[in-house]
Amino acid sequence: MHLVLSNIGSSDHNAVVMTPKHRSTDRGQDVTVTVRSQDSNGRVLLGQAIADINWSPLYHMETCDEMTEIFYGTVTQLVDYYLPMRIVRRQSTDKPWINDQFRHLIPCRQYALKTGQTARYRAYRNRVQRMSRTLRRKYYVRKLKGLRDSDARTWWRSVKLITGQTVNRTQSLTGLANQIHDGDVSALAGTVNRFFQGVAADLRPLDDSSIPPPPVVVPDEFTISLADVEGKLSRVKVHKAPGPDGLPNWLLRDFSSHLAGPVCAIYNASVREGFVPLSWKEANVVPVPKIQPPRAVESDLRPISLTATLAKVLESFVGSWILERVGDSLDDRQYGALRQRSTIHALVDMVHHWHVAVDKGESARTVFVDFAKAFDHVDHNVLVAKMVALGLPDVIVRWMCAFLQERRQRVKIGDVLSDWLQLSAGMPQGSYLGPLTFIILIDALRPGCLTHKYVDDTTMTEFMSRSAVSSMQSFVDELVQQATDAGMMVNDRKTKELLIGSVIKDPPPPVSLNGTPVERVTTFKLLGVHIASDLKWAQHVNAITSKAASRLHFLKQLKRSGAGRDDLLYFYITVIRSVLEYACPVWHSSVTAAQTKALESLQRRAMRIIFQDSDYMMSLTIAGLDTLESRRDQLTERFFQRSVLPETSCLHYLLPDKRDASVTDRLRYARNFEPLKFRTVKFRNSFIPYCLSHYD
Repeated sequence: MHLVLSNIGSSDHNAVVMTPKHRSTDRGQDVTVTVRSQDSNGRVLLGQAIADINWSPLYHMETCDEMTEIFYGTVTQLVDYYLPMRIVRRQSTDKPWINDQFRHLIPCRQYALKTGQTARYRAYRNRVQRMSRTLRRKYYVRKLKGLRDSDARTWWRSVKLITGQTVNRTQSLTGLANQIHDGDVSALAGTVNRFFQGVAADLRPLDDSSIPPPPVVVPDEFTISLADVEGKLSRVKVHKAPGPDGLPNWLLRDFSSHLAGPVCAIYNASVREGFVPLSWKEANVVPVPKIQPPRAVESDLRPISLTATLAKVLESFVGSWILERVGDSLDDRQYGALRQRSTIHALVDMVHHWHVAVDKGESARTVFVDFAKAFDHVDHNVLVAKMVALGLPDVIVRWMCAFLQERRQRVKIGDVLSDWLQLSAGMPQGSYLGPLTFIILIDALRPGCLTHKYVDDTTMTEFMSRSAVSSMQSFVDELVQQATDAGMMVNDRKTKELLIGSVIKDPPPPVSLNGTPVERVTTFKLLGVHIASDLKWAQHVNAITSKAASRLHFLKQLKRSGAGRDDLLYFYITVIRSVLEYACPVWHSSVTAAQTKALESLQRRAMRIIFQDSDYMMSLTIAGLDTLESRRDQLTERFFQRSVLPETSCLHYLLPDKRDASVTDRLRYARNFEPLKFRTVKFRNSFIPYCLSHYD
């Protein structure tokens, strides 16, 4: 339908008004959201009420279960009274910066337009536009300011939300619900929950006979002090979601001095009795898509468990006791979930061994082992037996048995919750004890070849001379048998093999897993770094420059949103530069001049966005930054200097013997370590030889 009108002004063209056949504008729909009141006066009154609580009845109770019940009943009743939950109406298409006052202006403006009140319409229109700009600017400033002290991951996730480039997990799972259950998200939550539970259906629940008897007296070393509890509660991260118990993290942090007493009493009762409250063994599981959009429940979703914060704090105490007693007996080449160890330590160690082999004319045959559903397929019986074999005290083993038994979970998709399901095995991903118990379990995997581990990431390496026959198949078979004994499953589809050195020209037959040949690749992404069969870094540099270049778009978006120069610079440092220098001690000394130039060009482009009117070097001076090459050199030297210390570094054994101090003290430019001998330039430019020649 259309209407032809007369010409406008002096134009000789007629005006045509047309009605669109289809309206593409998404007007959204009304939704109701349940939120807790954020009234500041209510918080003050809540704090006073918590300070006035008499916890004497709790201290005189006989069991941990009774103490937990009265604690939660008292605190949640006060929270609900002073900061009640309320239902508010929202529009599904609302921007995150919209408030109720702005929502009220919109219908007023539209009513004035509809009734022909021109002057009134213009007044409301101008108010809406001014408020829109003000609210949006304040929202961005508040968000960016609040993220200053957060980690890079949180900053990145929030900035993607600010710039409108984030992927809504609930919406992506809604597509999966449309595909499987005709859009029923509740049915999808139940399906996902049953699948996650069924991963370990082949494992037996923990046998009660393996639980140690209660101790007559708990040693003083396992008594938790009030000061330690208060210190941990005061450092709780408030931006993290609470668990099923519903206690907000800000409550535990802000009122830690008042809540530490009863919480400490509950903790000590839990350790003394070998009892863990049911609410501390429950988890809200958030299915995180591995790919976008997810297409299958079985392969495209990763379970992340949200457990009670009070449970995590208690786990941290028990975990520290476990590490004190078993840390020295764990595999020296386990680099995950342990103090003073990281992905960089693991990568430096592996790459150094490969370089040494190639420099000696040998080859390295490497297998990157992947375990299927590693955390979800932990056999509790095997784990407890391993803890007993390591000599852990009965107090800790008994508490761990209580922690493992009768765990249950439900899947949470948006506001939709599935029913509870009980688990017979597995460890929650997202808890403190999850990674620690897993490295205890995987410690039994020690095949006859060089093996590096980072939690469940396992890398096996066999060194071969030119005429040697490979024994990798027997090593793999040995590891598979050890994994089977530990209740773990090797994923033959994701396990890969990489050949390094001259063996590439005359490769041995591929390794087999369960009768299936393992795929042989020329590059592999290991712990975030692309490893190539020629030990060059072209593909890694290409990957990180491409990733960083894509993030420059968000830097431009933030600038258009009115973010200040300091915020833009902070975004660049935390989100873009961190990509360009991740694990740089591993590869910095070996990159070519062309690769260095390609990396530097990314920082140059970022400075052009932030400091539009200044040249590159002037921008760096204003920002207080160095060139990327200089920055990588500083990080590499700093990492090397920490590696020199034998009492703290797990890489000190890679260094050559130290020279006699009586000789070096008499020399003006003496080196502390014996120089390494090398045949190839590639080895000379690797981490250890490069650092010895430049920083020693």
